[in-house]
Amino acid sequence: MKQVFIADTHFGHDKYHNDNWQIKFWKKYMSINQDFILYHLGDLSFIHNHEYLKQIFDKFRENEHCKNIVLILGNHDDKASRYLQHNVIACDSMTITYKNKTIALTHEPEPLCPILNIHGHLHTKEESHRDYYELNENNILVESEKIYFIDDLIK
Repeated sequence: MKQVFIADTHFGHDKYHNDNWQIKFWKKYMSINQDFILYHLGDLSFIHNHEYLKQIFDKFRENEHCKNIVLILGNHDDKASRYLQHNVIACDSMTITYKNKTIALTHEPEPLCPILNIHGHLHTKEESHRDYYELNENNILVESEKIYFIDDLIK
């Protein structure tokens, strides 16, 4: 089963995104044609009410290949219990194993992480505050508005 990574969608707050980003995002997302687990690395939405979140998760599940959703909570997300009622695994961080490598999944980068760390939060590789985190070669950024397979991130 494939592993798909996204981050910093900030649904409900378009100041973080280019024009029409959602159209492009959903088109690419819906084109994934293999079974996968979706890992969202935080900052899902600025709106946290039940109905709005249901719309978002229903949209993710419109792709019949999405078999599970994991949300790593970000600084703009609500408490984990808010997402559990939508059958979403929600936690502050987790580790996974891929090709015998242990990988930490977090929203904010883990500076000087001794293992691979796939994270969001910085939005683009060009963000000026990247130096603040003292990142190293183990930090792998999932940029906002983009969709990655784990094979794209781990060579």
